[in-house]
This record gives sequence, C-alpha cells and structure tokens, in this order.
Amino acid sequence: MGELNWLALLLLAAIVLLFDAIVIGRHVGLISLPGEMRPVDLARSGALAYLSGLAVEGQGDDDSEAALAGLDWQEALRAARTVDDVGRQFASAVVELSGLADADRSRRAEARLHELVEADPRVKAYSRDSSAYVLVTPHGTSSTVQDRQNALARATLSAIENDPVIARATEAFELIITAGSVSFEPGEPAVQAAALSTEIAQLRADVIHAMAEAGLTEMEGEGLVVTAYDAPQAWSFQEIVHERDVEDVLNAAFAAGATGAQVGGERIVATSSVRCIGPVVLVNQRPVAVNPVKILIIGEQDALLKALEPLADRFARSGKILEFRREALLRLDAFIRVVQ
Repeated sequence: MGELNWLALLLLAAIVLLFDAIVIGRHVGLISLPGEMRPVDLARSGALAYLSGLAVEGQGDDDSEAALAGLDWQEALRAARTVDDVGRQFASAVVELSGLADADRSRRAEARLHELVEADPRVKAYSRDSSAYVLVTPHGTSSTVQDRQNALARATLSAIENDPVIARATEAFELIITAGSVSFEPGEPAVQAAALSTEIAQLRADVIHAMAEAGLTEMEGEGLVVTAYDAPQAWSFQEIVHERDVEDVLNAAFAAGATGAQVGGERIVATSSVRCIGPVVLVNQRPVAVNPVKILIIGEQDALLKALEPLADRFARSGKILEFRREALLRLDAFIRVVQ
C-alpha cells in the first residue's frame, strides 16, 4: 500500500513538472499548441505584411530597388528566432525601405516631369537670354507650380499640377530652363540666384509699368498742351467751358492712343471724375483753374492733333477756343487719392 502511494506521488510530481515545462515553453515561444501561433510568429506575420506593402508603395515595378530590398528583409525576418530579433530586423527594414520607396517615387516623378516639360512647345522655343526658374512642389494628391516667367504652356502647367506620379514625390523639383535645354539641378545656389534675380528684376519692371499705366507714378513723354478758353465776354452756358467739353477732349485723346493725361494739375486715372458746380470745374473732386482749362496729354502728337482738331471747330461755333501746342517733353504728376 505504501509503495503505491509513493508511485502515485511520483506520477503526480511528473505530471506537474511536465505541465510547468509546457507553460514555460509556451511563455518563451519554444512550444505551441496545435493551431496556435507563437508570439514570434505573430510578430513576424505582421512585420512581413507591413514590409510587403511598404516595398512597393506607390511603385509600378516589382523590380524596383525598394521591392528587391524588401525581399531580402522578408528572408531575414523569416530567419528571426525571437520576438526581439523580429523587432530589431523590422525597425531596420522600415528605415531602409522607407528611404528607398521615397527615392523610387522621386525618380519616377522626375522622369514624368522631364517627359512633360521636354514635350512643351514653349520650352522648345525658349530663346531668352536669361534662364527661367520653375519650382514644382508635390502635395500627395496634386502639385503646385511656380512659373512666374511663363516659361511653360498652360496645358503643361495643368498636366504637372494634376499628375498623380508627380504628386506622390517626397521632394520639390527645381527646373532651370535655358535656350534649348532643361536642367533638374537643385542645390545650385548660383544658378538659382541668377534665375531668381532676373525674375525679381522683371517683376519690378512689371510693377513700375503697371503703376505708370494706372497713373500712380509720374510719366514723361512727348505730347500736346491743350488749352480751353471760354468765349470772349461769355455769359451764356454754351459759351463757357464745362465738364462735357473737358471729357470730350480726354475721350478723343485716349481713343487716339494717349498714354496719360492731366487736367489742371490733376492726373486722370480710371476712377477720375470731371464735374462742374456753377463756374467751378472739379477734377478728382478738387477745383482746377478755369478760363483757361489746361490739359496735358502724352502721346503721339500727329495722332492726337488729328483726333482733337475737329473739337476745335465745334468749340469755335459757340465762341470758345481750343488751342494746341506741341511739346517734346511733358511731365505728368502722379495721381493723389482724395482722403475723405
């Protein structure tokens, strides 16, 4: 009886030891139950699935550098024996494959950009002495293009902005367009500085030209001095120079190609007004000298005289006088806005 008890105790102890060994083995990943994945297998499966997608993300080629490197890392992960090994291999793989995937996307985007730009007829015909600087910035779903010198055709700009391959690139592209060539050479400060300097100078010239045409700066040039007099001893409405007479002179002058005009010291711009209050003429809401009303007009003299001489005949019929004097150089003041 005592011998049976000892056998029972030994059998129980063996069962307990076996159970403990199984528990410890499962805990350290050495033993798994039928149909059960070990922690290392779970970690490996997740890592392989992530890397498989990362290696070809945004790529159309299975033989890209990122895809080939991904296959090497997958083999390394399959050989890993512990969860820690899988973690270390996975972290290193993500860093390398992310960089390679970004580089692959950028190479494909640059090739696509080069294809679009070289097919542009405006680029082929570019013949300016200065280089044009174009900046393309991808944003994931679309891109923005800075082309202030209008070196690219509108259709090319639209194609670049909406191209999905270019939009997925992870870096901006800098293009230098010269006569007969397109250069993708970012990081050349001297080239960029020269292109941007030329662009800035052109923008400044455009601003100055626009301000001059808008009347916001002084203007010089050849033209006519037009002087409008009331009729001698005028007393009736028709014998006095009024706003309509001044407006007729201005309208005829600008129709004949005048580039600028000034009435009694007031520059004429798109928003200018000419009004009469009794005998007082207001230009830009300011009173100007009358009898005579002096009008300076810059433009081609013969064209201006041809347009204005018929008005002199009309003035004469009511006794008013319209005189013209050629000037080789006239200077018009800049427009000054009335502050309410």
